[in-house]
Amino acid sequence: MIIAAPHLFIDGRIRGPGAVLIEAGVIVRVLGHVPADADVVLAEGMLAPGLIDLHNNGAFGIDCATADSDGLRTLCRRLASCGVTSFLPTVITAPIGAIHSSAARIDAAIDELRSEPVARMVGVHLEGPFLAANRRGAHRADWLLVPDEAALDRVLSDPALRRVLRLITLAPELPHALPAIRRLAALGIAVSLGHSDADAATAARAIEAGARMATHVFTAMRPFHHRDPGLIGVALSDARMAACFIADGVHADPIALKLGFAAAGGRAIAVTDSINLAGMAEGSGAAFGGAPAMVIDGAARRLDGTLTGAVITLDEGVRRLIGAGIDPAAALLAATEAPARALGLADRGRIAPGQRADLIWLDDAFHVRNTWIAGTPIGVVTGKRSGATLLPATETARADLGDLDLRSSAAIISALLAQEVRAQAALRDITPALADLADAIAARLEAGGRLFYAGAGTSGRLAVLDAVECGPTFSLPAGILIPLIAGGAAAVAGAVEGAEDDGEAVVPLLAAHGIGPGDALIGIAASGATPFTLAAIEHANRAGALTGCLVNSFGPIAERALMPIVIDTGPEVIAGSTRLSAGTTQKIALNCLSSTVMIRLGKIFGPYMVDLKPTNAKLRARAVRIVAAIAGCDGAAARAALDDCDGEVKTAIVALLMAVPAREARTHLARSAGRLRAALTPERMEIG
Repeated sequence: MIIAAPHLFIDGRIRGPGAVLIEAGVIVRVLGHVPADADVVLAEGMLAPGLIDLHNNGAFGIDCATADSDGLRTLCRRLASCGVTSFLPTVITAPIGAIHSSAARIDAAIDELRSEPVARMVGVHLEGPFLAANRRGAHRADWLLVPDEAALDRVLSDPALRRVLRLITLAPELPHALPAIRRLAALGIAVSLGHSDADAATAARAIEAGARMATHVFTAMRPFHHRDPGLIGVALSDARMAACFIADGVHADPIALKLGFAAAGGRAIAVTDSINLAGMAEGSGAAFGGAPAMVIDGAARRLDGTLTGAVITLDEGVRRLIGAGIDPAAALLAATEAPARALGLADRGRIAPGQRADLIWLDDAFHVRNTWIAGTPIGVVTGKRSGATLLPATETARADLGDLDLRSSAAIISALLAQEVRAQAALRDITPALADLADAIAARLEAGGRLFYAGAGTSGRLAVLDAVECGPTFSLPAGILIPLIAGGAAAVAGAVEGAEDDGEAVVPLLAAHGIGPGDALIGIAASGATPFTLAAIEHANRAGALTGCLVNSFGPIAERALMPIVIDTGPEVIAGSTRLSAGTTQKIALNCLSSTVMIRLGKIFGPYMVDLKPTNAKLRARAVRIVAAIAGCDGAAARAALDDCDGEVKTAIVALLMAVPAREARTHLARSAGRLRAALTPERMEIG
């Protein structure tokens, strides 16, 4: 089955359009375009990984601690309808016998529901009984315990609990807490610090012992103080810790949530801490944790007003986080990949090959329209293909710029510059892939191969510009870096209508150059689908060449290239005007790519372009400065050496440092494959 959408949430970013191919309940391929044979095309919004809630005591009148299999089935079914595809049923402080009974019921239900299309219970979160009495919140004081060896033995003595226990919350300042943390961590049980009055030093010792999470940061903890940051400060600042936040905006003010997310970054996890009153009306009441609770002012509370838990589901939590000003991508990451990573759920939480096809369709307001559990939809599948084609991200219009033409010039420029901030972030994201591509190209050029660029319009002109500039900068011989632009030379200075749509035009150009296995070709296109560029990639693939691409939208070019790079700049300020952010990032990426390749080929020494051709007064003066700086001589000596060496910068440097004539300097450089640094090693100098 193929599901396509205008946007996909992939690797912490909202991208698109795209699609996923699902086989046997698993994602086998992620596509950067909408294929013609898509089974489902979502009309709006995005396809995202299913939500994962690590702290869920219940909802819809069902208490995870007391429910039987039928009750848990109802809970799992209704949570799935809210986009939750995995969760940890949470059991709070209770007598140990009651905890064991809860674990047995959950263990049995996990087995019974294994093949049903409902939210998956991935274990149990035990919140208590090892909590600080003065930070216990709604937990009963008479049921709290100290985590000494005997108490921990009693808790862990039940086989059912041992099978399902994935996460336990405890207070690290309690006696015997640190040995308990070490023991639990050794058993593979994740330890979260919470309901705690710990200071920062105690929290740090708990992390050293193996704790890796913090339960509902800000809530039921020693308050943060700039001279006493406590557990809150450690949870927000220690890179080893995942920081969980109740996402209802009640347990923690929206400003506190923004602060927490800003500090924790990708370690932030959104949870509900919902109880059985979640989804029920204001004024509703129920027993929970051994005492009455009611829905009062948007949260569950004890009769004395003590907060008892949340009354939201996680999809509502995501919407509230976004409403608090948290970036939608950060909110989604906190409800999908971040909790999966924290709990070691390697098979879910992301849209990627090999992941479970636990997916949700979110509309433009982040409401859940449908959920897939291992590829099986729980609702009626809507959004069948209607023949419409989804636009590349670079062609879509930004809804927030409807008044752009009415704004002041300063405001217009501010909008343009703000877009470039996102563009720079997109460039940072591609650094590893760009480095790999540069290394692969350098290897081919060093072996005698060539580098081709192929592009149309702005992308083609940028390719020509980069290729032309590499000649004098690096003394690159003609025929090594070959730019191909749709429409030919006439397209450099003006538009050639329809040229980019002529995919057949590029094939004879590449054939005439005899492109082959030793060469590389980079396709450049903002849309990710330009026919001229796509045809170049496909022909180069058939010829056995290395192919890569620099595109700004997922599409068929990225699908065909062997080493694709997608610079996800998103919609332009002026919709479709890819000479803006897309063009800027392509220029920077090409600069980085070609410069890195030339550095790898030995054409740079430190920051100096030692292979430049001094073809004009400016370059001749630069060559003198370079020779003088590296050889440690004055300008007159550098100028004389350059004259003797026919303007060859590297030869002049070697001649000066080795006190040999130009002919011997060239021979010495040749023995070092033309690499100045290798030629100037002590060993080489002695040989010379």
